[in-house]
Amino acid sequence: MEKKAFYNPKEYQQLISIFNSLDEPIYVADPRTYEVLYVNPFLKKIFGNVSGMKCYKAFQNLSKPCAFCTNKYLFGPKSKRVHIWEFQNKINRRWYRCIDRAIDWIDGRKVRFELAIDITDRKLAEESLRQSERRYKELWNNAPVAYHIVDKKGIIRDVNKTELNLLGYTRKEMLGKSIFDFIIPSQRKHARQRFIRKLNVDKMEKFYDRVYLKKDKTHIFVAIEDVPEKDEAGKIIGMRTAMIDVSELKKLEQALKDFSLRDELTGLYNRRGFFTLAEQEIRKTQRNKKPFYTLFIDFDGLKNINDTKGHLIGDEALKKLGEILEKTFRKSDIIARIGGDEFVVLASEVKGEKAEVLVSRLREKIQKHNRETDQLHKISISVGAVRYDGKSPATIDKLLTMADKKMYQEKKKKFRSWKGITKTIFDWS
Repeated sequence: MEKKAFYNPKEYQQLISIFNSLDEPIYVADPRTYEVLYVNPFLKKIFGNVSGMKCYKAFQNLSKPCAFCTNKYLFGPKSKRVHIWEFQNKINRRWYRCIDRAIDWIDGRKVRFELAIDITDRKLAEESLRQSERRYKELWNNAPVAYHIVDKKGIIRDVNKTELNLLGYTRKEMLGKSIFDFIIPSQRKHARQRFIRKLNVDKMEKFYDRVYLKKDKTHIFVAIEDVPEKDEAGKIIGMRTAMIDVSELKKLEQALKDFSLRDELTGLYNRRGFFTLAEQEIRKTQRNKKPFYTLFIDFDGLKNINDTKGHLIGDEALKKLGEILEKTFRKSDIIARIGGDEFVVLASEVKGEKAEVLVSRLREKIQKHNRETDQLHKISISVGAVRYDGKSPATIDKLLTMADKKMYQEKKKKFRSWKGITKTIFDWS
């Protein structure tokens, strides 16, 4: 049986476009056969077009899989979402910090995705620091990696120019201040706890991520490695920290997530996204007994629009309905397009608000649009709504089936009332 593809062709091309735009080596390989399925332009400049080759041959010039292959960390019962590691490539002798993760490929296969960040300069800088105290300050200030040193209370004793440029502060604005003041508030407690544990030489992961505040109040995602700072007697007197900007990686991770949860045409959640979030809402409602409504919405006559005016006009109508739904419901409500002409909304009940009120508000928005639009087609919908209070077990499939049934009953009533009328069905809402 043919495997179900994870991305449709458009989503796949958008994903490849993102990969192609990044100035870091990226490749995708099959974990079973080790075949290289994709390499981005940046990697091709380094190793050439190695698509179709075995990854261990292409990147390490080996005749069998690498002993340090990360497949064991990404696939299987004990797999983890992301594996980050460092190594020196045997062919070009460059050091890389690799971010590996399992993703679904266009044909449905689980594949290994790897993004490599060249950290050779950091390695060389660190080695130079150890070899020559005389060159310390110059290398410290001009290293390609952001560095700072703090005392045991977290007060900044020194910071290099790279970090100052990265965050946008002057040396005077950072020296003598607590390093925790430059971390977003929601992470400060955890950062202090980790700092104390690190000073106590607790065994911890070598790398971790943190979100820092820049001077312009924007956020920056950084990957961090820190080691205790010691005096000549070996006593810990503070912490030395290196930071790398990984904001682009975070954007890529978000893009990968959005591709799996969003409808490309409308920007609303797709079926996968809706079911993922709706199941969470069901569990929440079963705990707190705060009801919600499930609305099943069908775009009446979409096929007729596509047949008579073309699919581009039909797509524009779908996008417009998506915009109306977003303007009608709250940001906390879950709005999705789960089929060609089918939309669903999971809306929390507010102060005893009835489903009829929600549907009436939606119809008013559609009527307003139909009055103001100069297009020949009008938007028309059929709606079915069910309420769930969490008092009895239920699944989102069951709620959707119930709402779909009510929607169909409404559509049948409309059909009976329209029978024999030659007037176009898009003159009402």
